[in-house]
Amino acid sequence: MSNEIAILFILLLSGFTMSFAGFGFALVSVPLLTLFLPVKVAVILQLPYCMGLFMYQAWHYRKHFSWAPMQPLFLGTIFGLTIGTFLFYYLPESLLKRILALLIALFVFFNLTSASRRFAERNVNNPWLGRACGFLSGSFFGAYTIGGPPVVIYVSLITKDPLKAKSFMATFFSILFVVLAIVYGAAGMFTYETLKTTIMFLPVVVFGSVAGFWAFRHASNRIYYWVINLLLLLASVALWVRA
Repeated sequence: MSNEIAILFILLLSGFTMSFAGFGFALVSVPLLTLFLPVKVAVILQLPYCMGLFMYQAWHYRKHFSWAPMQPLFLGTIFGLTIGTFLFYYLPESLLKRILALLIALFVFFNLTSASRRFAERNVNNPWLGRACGFLSGSFFGAYTIGGPPVVIYVSLITKDPLKAKSFMATFFSILFVVLAIVYGAAGMFTYETLKTTIMFLPVVVFGSVAGFWAFRHASNRIYYWVINLLLLLASVALWVRA
C-alpha cells in the first residue's frame, strides 16, 4: 500500500509539471518511479499519460502552432533518428549522457545572460539551429529515449511566448511518442497488468494536470521560463547521475 501511495504522489506531481511547463512528465516520473518499480515497468506505466497529455496540449494550443519555425527541427530529428542513432550506438552511453548533461547546464546558465538574447535575435531564422537541435534530439531519443532537452532549448530560443512554446513542444512530442508507442506495442512491451495500473492511476494524473493548467494561467511569462530552466537543470543532474 505504501508503494501505491508513493506512486500516486509521483504521478500527481508529474501531471502538474507537464501541464504547467508543457513537458517534464517523464523527467519527473521515471527517475522517481524506478525507486519502487522496475525500469521497464516505470517507462511503460507513464508512457500513455505522457502521450495523452502531449496530444491534448497539441490540440488545446493548436491556434498558436506554426509549422515554419518547427520544420528545421522535424527535419533534423528525422536525420538524427536514422543516422545519429547508428553513430551513437558505438559510443559509450555514460559518456553521451554526461555530454548532454553538460550541454544542458551550459545552455541554462547562458540563457540567463544578455548574450543569449543577442544570440537568439541573430539565429532565430537560421534553419541550421533547428536542424542541429533536432539532430541531437533524434539521436538521443532513438538511442536512449532521451530527446526532450534539445527541443526545449530550441523552442525557448525561437519564442518567448509560453503558449507558442507549449504548442510547439506538444506537437513535436506527440508525433515522437506515437511512433514510440507503435514500436513498443510491436515489441510486446504493453501488458494487461501495466495497462490496468495505468487506468487505475488515471484520475490522479487528470487532477494533477488540471491543477497544472490552472497554475499556468495564473503565472507570468517570467515565472514560466524560470520553471523551464529549473526543469532543464534537473534533467541535467538526472542525466549525470544516471550515467
